[in-house]
Amino acid sequence: MPRSSAEVIRSTGYNVEDVRDIGMGTAKDRAIIEYALKNERIIVTRDTDFGEILRYPEHPGGIIFRLPYTFKIDEINKELKEFLNSVEEDEIRNAIIIVELGRYRRRPL
Repeated sequence: MPRSSAEVIRSTGYNVEDVRDIGMGTAKDRAIIEYALKNERIIVTRDTDFGEILRYPEHPGGIIFRLPYTFKIDEINKELKEFLNSVEEDEIRNAIIIVELGRYRRRPL
């Protein structure tokens, strides 16, 4: 996700940490999953690997954006803000959510 996405998330009322700001910008996926579990964080990403619950059976939850790779930062952040404004906080907890253009799918954990 673009670095500016953290500010978009904050603007909708959520507490957020960017992996780049906590020294995990180059961390392996497993390390990020473990950090999120330990710190009760939900992962927001464009990396579909984070949705593989067979690989990560203990999962903190995630919101995975499947948007066109041609999307620019402002288009990504627009979709992010629209999604966060369209759901209740309870809907994003304990779930893997796949966000696509105009829709999303929720898989409970």
